Amino acid sequence: VTNASAAKSDNNVFTRLTEKGPFYPPRVETILEMITYGPLPPDKLQQVKDKIAEFADTFALSVREVKPVDFMTFRLNIPKDVEYPTKVNQKPLTQVQKEWYLSVLDEFDKAGVMRDIRSDEVKAAHPTVLAQKAH
Repeated sequence: VTNASAAKSDNNVFTRLTEKGPFYPPRVETILEMITYGPLPPDKLQQVKDKIAEFADTFALSVREVKPVDFMTFRLNIPKDVEYPTKVNQKPLTQVQKEWYLSVLDEFDKAGVMRDIRSDEVKAAHPTVLAQKAH
């Protein structure tokens, strides 16, 4: 479980794909701070933190730190004559949901995993459903 807002406040920790690398001490420290640990004796907790630090290169603090791969492709095999709805009756989002959602979309846009398109390029649309956390 992580708290992404803590990492967003300091862009200097997003070094996984830079010269500083994934083991840059402030980045590793941020990863260790963002993880929620269960009740462990101090020696076991330190072992867990040491293991996390050892594998810091497997953690991404942001979608910007995820490496694109060229060995996988994803294609939807949709027949050309199939038409999908292009207008959506979106359930209104609360202000908190809207703020969170727009920040995620901005992050995806900055990371290059999403781009704006013209309205005539829309092939299908579906309402956004934000999953509820189980408590």
